Order: sequence, then structure tokens, then C-alpha cells
Amino acid sequence: MLYILAIADRGLVSHAQAFQTRKAAEEGLVRYLKKNEAYHGSDVGDAWRWLEEHDERLSAEIVEQTVTSGADDAMTALRRIYDVLYLDLKGNREFYNKEKPWDADTTADVAEIVRKVFPKPPGEALQPDEEDLTPADRVGFVQRIEHVSPYDEGLDAEDNIVSPSDFITDLLTDIRHYCDARGVEFAASDRSAYRHYVNERHESNQKTGSARKTRKRGDTGQI
Repeated sequence: MLYILAIADRGLVSHAQAFQTRKAAEEGLVRYLKKNEAYHGSDVGDAWRWLEEHDERLSAEIVEQTVTSGADDAMTALRRIYDVLYLDLKGNREFYNKEKPWDADTTADVAEIVRKVFPKPPGEALQPDEEDLTPADRVGFVQRIEHVSPYDEGLDAEDNIVSPSDFITDLLTDIRHYCDARGVEFAASDRSAYRHYVNERHESNQKTGSARKTRKRGDTGQI
């Protein structure tokens, strides 16, 4: 079992470190606050209370993580993640840059490290193969984007997007920018996507129709 200390500054992870015990992780929190923040206490309880008073900027948590690849591998992976997030090169020198911008490639690199080293929590379902994805699955992917989108429409009290049409417009705008950056022809991709959409709708309707016929036959006692 590892205990991972993660500290965020204004919502961005500024420090992550793994420890063998929770006590060691809490002591690591105290050391971090002393070194990087205006904290002069030494008691762990005082450190948590101090954080509560500064929660408009700082937050911290200690997460238990079971690892199957060994503590050494996990520690190495955490260091690699930290390097991916903060290590820059300038004038052939390596240096840590807390203001380093994170892009999609950075996120993908971190996700790959986590996938290889840290197991999924028990009971977490595996992602289905693409051919098994349903229209509802596809809808779910976009709904996840709703919750992390920076668009002004935002979410209401029930976590529903306020203006779906404006959200889609902004999302399609971003996809066009993505295509420009990647050298992809949006119109060709859009035509291909429409064909996929029609096929998936047709397959979904067929499955729904078959299920309805099966239920109807069952209700009437027919075979």
C-alpha cells in the first residue's frame, strides 16, 4: 500500500509524492507547507486546519493506492509524471518550471504512465471495444466534455448544460481548430462521421425493434 500526497494550488497539482505510511505522507505535507508556504507549525492536525483556512487557493489530500508492480515502480512512475508536468528544456539545460503549460499531449503522457503502473480500482468496469459502443455510450462521452468545458453556458443545478445548441457550436468550433492544428480536413471527417452515425442509428434501431418483438411474443405466449 502506498499513500500519495497531492497538493493543488488554484486547482493545479503543484506537488505529488508517494509514501510508505500515512504518517509519513502527513509529515511530508508539513514539510511542504513549511518550505513553500507561510506555515510555521509542526503538528499535523494544525497543518490540516491551516489548509482549511487557506482553501481558497490550496488543497491537499492523501490517497491510498494499492500497487501490484511494487513500490519502487510506483515511485519511479510518480517521478516521471512530475517530470512530464514540470520539466522543461532551455539552452540544453533541464529545469523545473511550475508555470509550464499543459496540453493534450501532456495529459496523454500522464495517462499512459498511470495505465502501465497503477491498477484500476477494484470493480471498475473495463472500457468496451469500439464495435460494442452504443449511441448511449457516445452520448456519455460528450456529456463528460460538458462537465469540463470552459464555455459560458455552464451547468445548471442538476448538472445539465444550460444551452445545448451553444455548447455544440462551441464544441464544433474547437474541433475545427483541432483539425487545423493536426492537418485534418474537417469536411471529410464530418462526412465520414455522418456515415458512421447513420449506420449506428440503424443498428441501434434494429436491436431495439428485435427486443420489442421478443417482449411482445413473450407476452402473448408465442414462441
